[in-house]
Formats: sequence, C-alpha cells, structure tokens
Amino acid sequence: MNKKGYYKPVPCGFTGGWEKYDGERPLFGGAMGTVFDCYVIVEDGLFKMWYSWRPTNTIVYATSTDGIHWTLPQVVLTWDPDSTWEKDDVSRPSLIKKDGLYHMWYTGHVWGDQKCISSIGYATSPDGIHWHKRPTPVLVADQPWEKQSLWCSHVLWDEETQRYQMWYSGGASWMAEADAIGYATSADGIHWEKHPDNPIFRPDPDIHWEMYKVSANYVWKHDGWYYMTYLGSDSDMRAANGMARSRDGIHWERHPDNPTFGAVEGDWDCAGNCKASVVDTGDGYMAWYNGFNNTLEEMGLAIHKGYDFGFPPEGEHRENVRGCYPCKPEINKCPFDK
Repeated sequence: MNKKGYYKPVPCGFTGGWEKYDGERPLFGGAMGTVFDCYVIVEDGLFKMWYSWRPTNTIVYATSTDGIHWTLPQVVLTWDPDSTWEKDDVSRPSLIKKDGLYHMWYTGHVWGDQKCISSIGYATSPDGIHWHKRPTPVLVADQPWEKQSLWCSHVLWDEETQRYQMWYSGGASWMAEADAIGYATSADGIHWEKHPDNPIFRPDPDIHWEMYKVSANYVWKHDGWYYMTYLGSDSDMRAANGMARSRDGIHWERHPDNPTFGAVEGDWDCAGNCKASVVDTGDGYMAWYNGFNNTLEEMGLAIHKGYDFGFPPEGEHRENVRGCYPCKPEINKCPFDK
C-alpha cells in the first residue's frame, strides 16, 4: 500500500522472452555472503566474471566454462585506506577489452555521517587480474541531480565515433539506490564530457514499479538498436529490472511488458532483482543478475532464446498492462479496504 492507503501491484516473474534458469536456487552466494553487480565477458569460450563482494568490499574475479558453474572468487581490486575517494569500498565494475588491455571503470565509496560519497574510477590490466588504478576518479558528482554520488557506470566503445560512451547512475543517498541515469562520452576513457540534458533516463511517476528510482543499467547494441536493462524501484524500495531500447543511446523507449526481470514469490530472489550483465551467445542471450530475499543477495541467471524481445514495431506504441499503473484510487484501491 502507498502513503494514501492504495494498493500497489508488484509485477512478478520474467517477460520479454527471458526465462529464469533453475529458479529454485541461485548460481552462487549463500555462505559467501552478498554478491552483486557483476560484469561478464566471454573470451575463447571462457566466461569471465568480475563482481562485487560485500563481505570484503572488493571486486573479485571468477571463470566458468558454461556460465553456470563458477570458480571460487579471487580478489583482484581492493579499496585504498589512504584514498580520499575510495577508502571504504570498491564495487560495480564495467569492462572493455581493447588494444590488448582490459579497461575497468568501477565505483569507489566513502561512507560516513549517514551519507555516501561515491565516484567512478578507472584501472587497466594486461590479464584482467593484476590492475593498475588511476589515483584520482575520472567522473565525480558535480551536478545538482547527482547529489554526492555516482556509481554503476557502464561503458561501450563506439567504433564509428572513436569515443567511449558511459551510462552512469547518480543521486544515490545513504544505503539506497541512485535516482536516475546520466550519459557521458570520452576519447580516452579518462576525460569525460557529460550530456547537457542529463539525466537522460528518469523514473516515471506513473509506473509504480519504477516510480521512485532508476539506476544500475547495462547497455548493448544489436541490429541498429541500443538495448538497456535497468533497475527500477518503487516508493517502498522494491527492486526489479526493466528493458528499454534506443536508436542513439540517449532517447529511450521502455519495454511494454516491463519489468522484464521481476522477483518470484517463494524463490531465492523473492524480494527483488537487481543489476544484470548480458552476453550474446550467438543464438540469444545469457544475463547474470543479483537477486535478494531480505537476507542477502545472490547471483542468478536468465536465458533468452533468439533476439526478439517483444518490442512493438518502430513507431508503434503498445500500452503496458503489467507494471504501469497510475497512482489513482480507482485503480489501486486496496482489496482489503471496506
């Protein structure tokens, strides 16, 4: 129920052609503690994952031959206690393999006084394990909507423009998700120019499941489209993942069946699903995401066969009847009210 006492439906399950893999259990987590916000690439048939490991506040690395069974984590990037911007935590990696090097953009945190200050850092590595960090952040919060925090960067290299593209989340407060998604470009991955119309993707107050915040996006290109998964939160901070598409990476059209990654009642991810990392398998997609159950976050997998997500033909609009409920009493009246 919302503050006025109206019932707010919470869409559950997966749509858009996504299917949850082995819904009864996650791939890993459990005794490891909370694992979250991963990034996966495939090289020579080997799946490589970098992910955030909350018990150590570090970024760790694991490999898999099938994307399902993963090695134990190896810590590869740690926080710096002497740093002014990452002295408490590093997390949320995004990677590109380019010019023989791995390039990582990640989030550095400073926690204290009931606030979070976070910035985007940059590191390079010859093997994805041994990293050289740039001592200062490459992107900091300097716009009003960003408040004091930027995190969850996602970076692509655009061969046509010869520039890096970054989508990032801004406006996070103490122990809460960011408010909206911004966009920036760079020629070298270090010096970034933010888009003048930021944030380019905001929560929609008429869509209950994402009416409060949107953040933690993953972007890829296929057949002339940018596709994005993103985390939406309602006013009770319940999380799910939606999809959107764009021709330019700036102006986005939401999927008509959002949220596409919804929590599943009774499963290990019954309380919500968070950031996804998507890999093209040649005949569809695999997506790794962290789900939670009010105790800890664990890593799960969703599979998509083929490339049709169910978006309407370009230029056409289809109403969302799953998760877009305007906040009106006649629609959202609590069924238990007399």
